Amino acid sequence: MRAPFQVLVFPYRRTEHGDEVLICRRADINVWQGVSGGGEDHESPSQAAIRELKEETGLSGKHWQQLDAMCMLPRVMFKDHQTWQTHPFVIPEYALMVEVTSDPVLSHEHSEYQWCNEAQATALLKFDSNRIAVWEIFQRLNV
Repeated sequence: MRAPFQVLVFPYRRTEHGDEVLICRRADINVWQGVSGGGEDHESPSQAAIRELKEETGLSGKHWQQLDAMCMLPRVMFKDHQTWQTHPFVIPEYALMVEVTSDPVLSHEHSEYQWCNEAQATALLKFDSNRIAVWEIFQRLNV
């Protein structure tokens, strides 16, 4: 059963040309975003993030960090919301960052991926919550 929260995960890598985040194009709605998904059963946000990253990209990483950036999403944004009996009208989306060292192998949920610097990611990402999370990631990486 879906837990009443969403996770947003941005894998990042450090290269000789600078830091980059991974963004993926959703196959169903044709927008660029971070890896995202809902919690299941009694998962914590960090457990859900680890699972979603593995399911959608085949990646695992190190140096997981929950970001300060988060937002509230209306339940109608999710296809199965009519079946939710006990979920609130809005659910929190927790953003996390994780360092990875390889390229993803995408699930059917995504049609393509791109490694981006901050400006590239900001230009491509559709949702404000994603852009704010990317801004925070680059602030943290450059401290």
